[in-house]
Amino acid sequence: MKFARIIPKYNHLWAVKAPDEEVDELTLLFRKWNNAEYLLDFFMENLEDLRSFFKIERLDQAIEDTFEDAGALEELILEFPYTENLDELFKPLDITDTRMSELTREEARNWDRERHASWLRIYAIRLEPNVYVVTGGAIKLSRTMQEREHTALELDKLNRCKAFLKANGVFDQDSFVELTNEE
Repeated sequence: MKFARIIPKYNHLWAVKAPDEEVDELTLLFRKWNNAEYLLDFFMENLEDLRSFFKIERLDQAIEDTFEDAGALEELILEFPYTENLDELFKPLDITDTRMSELTREEARNWDRERHASWLRIYAIRLEPNVYVVTGGAIKLSRTMQEREHTALELDKLNRCKAFLKANGVFDQDSFVELTNEE
């Protein structure tokens, strides 16, 4: 598994980078979420969830809301001073993660979204306070990740990354940086 540093010179935000991809998972997410064609296809395939969970009927409204939300989320995760307060953005994925102190599974979204809750999610492993490794993300239109194939895939990526980090002795920022320097 390979990793890319998201903000040069800082070791607090990383993302998984698949060997066959030109960019890391975080960059890939924002590209998708800013691509009208991708979003149109996604919302057409998931129209029933969009209607039932968010009460949105018009695809153009869903696309516009996604563009707006993606811009706000990108600012929250990448721009100063927000990047120094990632713990305020990322929250434990579920109750089991709140009881752990290292390598917790976390999710970020625009928690203060107007009109309706944000459906955009960024998933990451928290190494220590304010230090994260992004594994991917999704447009989540259902109650749980297990309900839909695309979110279940993201849960699997999150769990595989956590297992990889554990298997390679990563438990904090220093051990992670040491691992990335060995690759």
